[in-house]
Amino acid sequence: MLKTFENCSKEYQITLVCFFIFLTLLYMILVIYEGTGKRQRKMLLQDSALLIVIFLITSGLCARQRMFYGEEDSMILFKIPYVILIVIGICGFLYVGMKIFGIHKYRKNCLRENAVQESLDNLPSGIVFFDGNGMPKLMNRKMYQICQDLAGRDIQNITELKEALEHPRKENVFYDVDLKVYCFADGSVWKFSEKEIATTAGDRFFQFLASEVSELYRNKVLLKEENQKLQEMSVAMKELSKNVITLTREEEMLSMKMRVHDNLGYSVLAAQRMLLRESEADRDVFLSQWKQTLDLLNKDNESVEGEQLHRQVQERAEILGVKIIYTGEKVWESHISELMDIILLEALSNCVRHAGASELYVKCSSGEQEWIMVITDNGQKTEKNVKEGGGLSGIRKRVEQCGGTLRICAESKFSMTVKIPKEVRR
Repeated sequence: MLKTFENCSKEYQITLVCFFIFLTLLYMILVIYEGTGKRQRKMLLQDSALLIVIFLITSGLCARQRMFYGEEDSMILFKIPYVILIVIGICGFLYVGMKIFGIHKYRKNCLRENAVQESLDNLPSGIVFFDGNGMPKLMNRKMYQICQDLAGRDIQNITELKEALEHPRKENVFYDVDLKVYCFADGSVWKFSEKEIATTAGDRFFQFLASEVSELYRNKVLLKEENQKLQEMSVAMKELSKNVITLTREEEMLSMKMRVHDNLGYSVLAAQRMLLRESEADRDVFLSQWKQTLDLLNKDNESVEGEQLHRQVQERAEILGVKIIYTGEKVWESHISELMDIILLEALSNCVRHAGASELYVKCSSGEQEWIMVITDNGQKTEKNVKEGGGLSGIRKRVEQCGGTLRICAESKFSMTVKIPKEVRR
């Protein structure tokens, strides 16, 4: 036969009583938890009844055995087998545990009453809602801070917010009229937008949204500055293009003047030699040269380059009776060779006209950073001060355009030294 509560040892009785006391506390927590939730109130009556039953059992177990009865009779709870009381307690404990866990899980997954406000407060943008009467219904923390900077006080209605947007505090906020943004003292830039919202029930609300556009604003300002610089560069490029056209025209005119001067000088010298020698062959050459000169005066500037220019130097030297003696090694590039041949054409005419030379000495060398050509002749000593005419002046200008130098010396005998850097400006 199973032992009843009164027949158990004192230790078992105390343990069971403590267990029911703990179970009663759990049911009290359950009832309080359900009373604070809207959706759990329908279970409040059932659980409250269970709380009363558990409380009565616990009270009966805690009462003295013969408080209301005679010595032969005992309370009915003391007649219940000890095991049945344990089963009732365990079932009650499992029930209350599952109920508390279910309510906790439900509340964790559902929205709290202030969940919307907390979510809006965590937004990086500012947002506020006004009802149809213009009174604020919901405003997050960021919009509250922005309104404080705009107006210096709390916004009470939609009219005050619009006035603050139209006339912000100048010491804290700068309004960019072109981009329609507000620049605050902390460096942030905000753009405001307004939207009307209507619910299915017909209620009207006004939403004001403040979006931060600091990065976009800075990029816009930088882009504007870059566009300004590009416009200035465009104007400078147009001026440079005009200068390039002018310089090109001047260079073409200089080249034409040098060729006309060179051909005329050569034609005069050829005519002198023809008159002295009275040769039919010289006369044909003379007439051919004058024909070329007249063609040059009547036509546009036609460039003579490369081998044709070098061959012209040799032909002119042969007609003028001048022998060109080269020393050193010509190691320069083709465009430098053309310039050197133009210089030799002028030197041939000058050495015959001014010094009556029969030999022209050309010494070529190459330094670490420049090419060097020294021209001398075996003619008579010239004047100490050589005046540069159109030919030498044109050559000097061509050499200086390449970044080189031209030095003329006539102290003991005439010499012309030309130096052109290897990193030549073309």
